[in-house]
Amino acid sequence: MSVHQLSQHTAMGSAETPIHQAPAVTLADGGSFIPQHYLRYSHTLASLQEIASRVRFADELLIFAHEDKQGMYIQIGMVGRENYERGNTIRPLKLVYGRKWRIDADTPTSEIVQTIFLAIKKMREHEVRELLTLRDETSGKASTPFSTHHDVHVLARFAPPGTPTATTADASEAIVSWLDPVRFGQRRIALLEVNQHRGGSWIVDLALGMLPLARAMEADLPEFNHLALTIVLKELSRSELLHQIMQAMIDHSDRAVEAAFQYQGFARFSRTLDPATIAGLSIAARPYARDARNPAFSEAFKASNYEVDASRAPALGKGRLADINRHKIAQFSNLSGHMPRGLHTAAQSGNPLEAVRDLIVNKRNIA
Repeated sequence: MSVHQLSQHTAMGSAETPIHQAPAVTLADGGSFIPQHYLRYSHTLASLQEIASRVRFADELLIFAHEDKQGMYIQIGMVGRENYERGNTIRPLKLVYGRKWRIDADTPTSEIVQTIFLAIKKMREHEVRELLTLRDETSGKASTPFSTHHDVHVLARFAPPGTPTATTADASEAIVSWLDPVRFGQRRIALLEVNQHRGGSWIVDLALGMLPLARAMEADLPEFNHLALTIVLKELSRSELLHQIMQAMIDHSDRAVEAAFQYQGFARFSRTLDPATIAGLSIAARPYARDARNPAFSEAFKASNYEVDASRAPALGKGRLADINRHKIAQFSNLSGHMPRGLHTAAQSGNPLEAVRDLIVNKRNIA
């Protein structure tokens, strides 16, 4: 075990422990460590908070690690502005919170770090979606069509598909007209150039305009300032244009998170990391053929994997959703893996065919 990993285990206490007779891996430079897949995890609130404390990101973003009656969780807080206030004055700061991301005690440390990373991305995405506004032709008021706060029942009933399309001849004119009522963080979006690819897609170059003075003084999300972007449209329609613009903004936000996120000073998700180097390290850390020759460790390793995989299997439950999932599972023959708990209760449904299918699936799983 390397000095780095020894210090990590000391800080984590009993949250990370090697499987019985877990072997170390030695790299070409002499560095030695026990791979994470040869460890067992039993995280507590203290170890979860220790992991979260090692993450570095922007000062306006806070990482909370706590627990409630349902267990441990990660939650992101963000200091920002009220997106729906679009006046000409500087808006006061406020602290808002994202959803709770549940963490099981046996979650590997690397997966907890990934969860924090994803929670940050989705928290920022929530805010970015509220920045793109569209002025309604009827009322003249601006709305946020890509916000996550819309009522799904209302949309399903009153929002049939359909969007204005344009011909090849008037592509530029159509895009300019579709962009006219659109703003991103109160910036205009200008068309620079549009060309049709020989495969039929449209290549559209856009640029964000200047911020209003009050927004510029607030200096929020500066990575969008003076942004030029290229999007690809599969069809020339308003819906495709706006969806692709929104996706480009989300992608730009995600890239900013990838570049800035650090764990123990290491930019884990930076695109400056060479995938070939990561692949080589992954192969070196998994000498399964070598380690399988140790029967004591091999059996303990298999037992640990089985226990973890089995604990991941959910309960099937009751009602319509349970019936849907039961029907889907029954359609697959020779299905391996851990079946959901309660699958065998189909025998109580009064449907002989389902009962037989469930018995076969469960026997196969046990075998």
